[in-house]
Amino acid sequence: MKQKIKSYGFWTALSGAVVVLLEALGKAFGFSVNNDVVSSIIMAIAGVLVVFGVVSMPNKDKDNSETEEKQENEQDKEKGE
Repeated sequence: MKQKIKSYGFWTALSGAVVVLLEALGKAFGFSVNNDVVSSIIMAIAGVLVVFGVVSMPNKDKDNSETEEKQENEQDKEKGE
């Protein structure tokens, strides 16, 4: 769970869920929410967390190289058997 909280994807998904929740509550209780403002606030908070190192942005190059390395290791194991 700690790794999930530290991922940027988690925070962007959470921001979307919060916007939808606030919109639903607004309809139920008769108030309106500016979705752009709420989304901007949450994304700004996520940006600050990235700057302080609490959350890490995904590194696609690193992820791709790790995936390729795992695939190569699996192929080597298959050849050895």
